[in-house]
Amino acid sequence: MTQDCSTPTDTMVGTPRPAGSSDAHPDDAAHPLLAWLATQRAQDGMLLLGDARPFFHDEATYTAHHGEDPAPFDAGQGLAALLRATGADMSAPALEIGCGFGYLSLGLAKENPFPLLLLTDTSPGFLRILGQRLDAHGVAWRADDNASASPGMTIPGMAGSDMAGPGTVRLGILSGDAMQEIPDASLSCIAMRATLHHVADVDAFLAQAARVLRPGGHLVFEEPCREALLLMGVLVAQMPELAAARGLEVTPRQLELIDLFRRMVEFYCRQDIDKSTAEDKHLFHPVEIAARCRAHGFDTAVYANTTLASLKYLHGESPLPPTFFHDTTRAYIGEVCRMPELVPLFDATIAASCAYIDDCSRGGRGPHYISVFDARRG
Repeated sequence: MTQDCSTPTDTMVGTPRPAGSSDAHPDDAAHPLLAWLATQRAQDGMLLLGDARPFFHDEATYTAHHGEDPAPFDAGQGLAALLRATGADMSAPALEIGCGFGYLSLGLAKENPFPLLLLTDTSPGFLRILGQRLDAHGVAWRADDNASASPGMTIPGMAGSDMAGPGTVRLGILSGDAMQEIPDASLSCIAMRATLHHVADVDAFLAQAARVLRPGGHLVFEEPCREALLLMGVLVAQMPELAAARGLEVTPRQLELIDLFRRMVEFYCRQDIDKSTAEDKHLFHPVEIAARCRAHGFDTAVYANTTLASLKYLHGESPLPPTFFHDTTRAYIGEVCRMPELVPLFDATIAASCAYIDDCSRGGRGPHYISVFDARRG
């Protein structure tokens, strides 16, 4: 694990608090967010907290392609395990941003150590899919259309309001770029998976996250990183030349896909172009993410080439197979980018270079492909 080297705050030293502990009553900690939710509307059981916007792929098709998971609870339960291991105070509500079809949400909702877990996305289609998946696992989530945060347990001191009680799950329409109305210091945790690169203004988002989190609160997210993708782009761009040197034919379709891959990597890596209308925006190096978090008052631990799902079983970074970069690159090209036509060309041209990178990475973490960030507000 890479630990950010900023000076620890007083909240980080001494004996860690037990998970979920707090000097205040849990109901008191939940008040600010619940009071705000009581002023919001709901439709079809979903809270209307921001502007709706469909995903750039058809949500059902995207879920069918990416949603099959033999261990659907692991990511959320891994996040909960990380919070417990770090002694996080979980007595205030938690917010997931960009929940999608629920890769992280299902386990988090099943575990749910918070008085309220609010799962949000801008896509009503994804929220409907997630609602169906929660239904299938017996997790109640619907809000009353006439009283957005109810039905639920009445919270003492909130007379006249049937507010959501401990362990409640709610779904809502909200984006990471629109947290301005969330009350100050009202959350124990903000959780995300593969969401930061959809945010238009990362620094503005981090400033809002620091504002809405309680002191000592956690912003925990799993995010793809630029370093490995940049290497992949360099290698894929060399495929035609390497194929020609080996006397291999490259089809027009393969050339088209190679150019598309090269331009995709350039788009993700550059920070000097307007990406406001694009679904995916910036990818960052983990050191840059930690530095940006530090600038907004977060002390950040980085778990390199590790997933939230693996943290269910481990207390640190995942063991990496000796062929990690080779296997990851091959799968990214063929499965994630849906370019199976390039896989035979990969095997014939750049597989050896990927194996060399793996050899050079022995004993270390290799090029950063995906990492978990635990940013704790000072």
